[in-house]
Amino acid sequence: MRSRFFIFKIILYTFIFLGIFNSSYSKVSEFNYNAKNISNYFSGLISFNHLDYKNSQKFFKKLNNFEDKSLKYSSKFIYSLINLGKYNEALQYSKKLENKNQSNFESNLFLGLNEFKTKNYDKAEFYFNKIERNYENQLIFDVLEMSLNSWSKIAKSKDEKNINLINSSNAAYKNLILIQKTFAHCHLGSVNTEREFKKIIENEKTSFSRYYFFFANYLFNNGKKKEATSFINLANKEYPGNLLINQFRKKLNHEEKFNNEFDCKNSAHIMGEILYIFANGLSSQGDYKLSNFYISLSKFLNSDFLSYNTLMAENLTILKRNDDAKESYKQISKIGSVFKWYSAKKITELMELEGDKDSIKYLSKVYSEINPGVYDTFDFANFLRAEEEYDKSINLYSELLIKINRNHKLYPKILERRGMAYERSDKWDLAEKDLLMSLNVLPKEPYVMNYLAYSWVEKNENIEDALKMLKEANNLKKHDGYITDSLGWALYKLKNFSEAKKYLEKAIILMPRDPIVNDHFADCLWMNENKIQARYFWKNTLDMENVDEELRKKIEKKLLFGLKST
Repeated sequence: MRSRFFIFKIILYTFIFLGIFNSSYSKVSEFNYNAKNISNYFSGLISFNHLDYKNSQKFFKKLNNFEDKSLKYSSKFIYSLINLGKYNEALQYSKKLENKNQSNFESNLFLGLNEFKTKNYDKAEFYFNKIERNYENQLIFDVLEMSLNSWSKIAKSKDEKNINLINSSNAAYKNLILIQKTFAHCHLGSVNTEREFKKIIENEKTSFSRYYFFFANYLFNNGKKKEATSFINLANKEYPGNLLINQFRKKLNHEEKFNNEFDCKNSAHIMGEILYIFANGLSSQGDYKLSNFYISLSKFLNSDFLSYNTLMAENLTILKRNDDAKESYKQISKIGSVFKWYSAKKITELMELEGDKDSIKYLSKVYSEINPGVYDTFDFANFLRAEEEYDKSINLYSELLIKINRNHKLYPKILERRGMAYERSDKWDLAEKDLLMSLNVLPKEPYVMNYLAYSWVEKNENIEDALKMLKEANNLKKHDGYITDSLGWALYKLKNFSEAKKYLEKAIILMPRDPIVNDHFADCLWMNENKIQARYFWKNTLDMENVDEELRKKIEKKLLFGLKST
């Protein structure tokens, strides 16, 4: 019966396939509907839907003249080629569609960008004007259309008056318009360029840390090397985690080989950045697939700007295309040591998700290959601590505390993390000392207060001080599940079971799948004479995935014997 049903499904799909695509075009085609072609099409479609562009383009490529039957096929084929970086093939196929009067959104966009890249701005505008509204891209279509056409005119005429063409009535694109106008001033060599860049980087409502890099890059390209170096060093202090700023700083300070990856005099570079902004916006809206398409177009326009792969890799990770994400991260490692270390951390995270036991070994190797700064060492120590390599992490934290002074941003954080590592390795006296010192340097830090106070509660030490500290932490972070749980547990330890119940119940709402929170709440229910409910929560806890063996044994014992009343 199963084999008959399977055959029926194949026949049904075949008829559906033939019916749909026979109706796509009225003209006769040379395409043959044999089993091999049908198989290639469906294999390509399945691969495409699973974001496996290597295979989708392989199968689609075998279908000669299939564009006569399906516009969707030609769109998906170009989409696959562009995502793979097979730009020459995408260009040739787009031209083929044009010759057959079968152009689509993707082909006209790519043909236009190709002409734009080669500075054939009239021809670029011709293709941009041919782009038909794509309803899948409707959210960005209007501003995309404006950007393409206005930049064709700006790049062609070199007239500052055309900067006013960059505009949109949609308030959502206010920042994008501001950025584009700044790049236009930069491209045209306007005397107002520095003023326009400062409008961006001094904006208090929105963080534009990325454009600190572009401003420094502009200064450098205009012969203001000292100003560029001074500015990027200050920017690095404000944004030490920004990859572009940190990497550019190293290159301007002659710590690493310099190569100019972006030049606003190059219109293709600017268009690449504009499309990257679209990609970033699409990613923030959850459209990771389309985001990567626009990133691929950015890479076509400026192949030297490898940092575009950063967003692509993040998108691929979310889409669970881990192997592709790793490959993209490997590409950005070529930029310099900052990106090399960042990519190694990200690849390590993916390896850990996959259960690869060599993850820390891999990260250790890359760490030994770079000249690590303070932040790099801090990252590596944190990874070691997470892997329960406490002694190794403590040694690195200790090295860092010798290198920096109390005024450094990381100083209290290093003390906090070393304290955690001491606590996990049963060196409580040293842990307590570090945590108290961290609070001395940075008072009222809620998470440090929580860690220290909860540790006191668990050890039945300084319970009154712990309660006071946890109340203060809770006032600072009222909706943090960990802090709420800790406060409830401190009240429980002080035998204030009714008050404890209020906080532990809230903690359950905030963190319903946390085993420790559930165990605490169950204990509190029992002591409030809610024994049936307590057993329910204990049983519920045992069904959770992340229950360690020690906690499991404790709960099993409580299910048998309950808790002693006090």
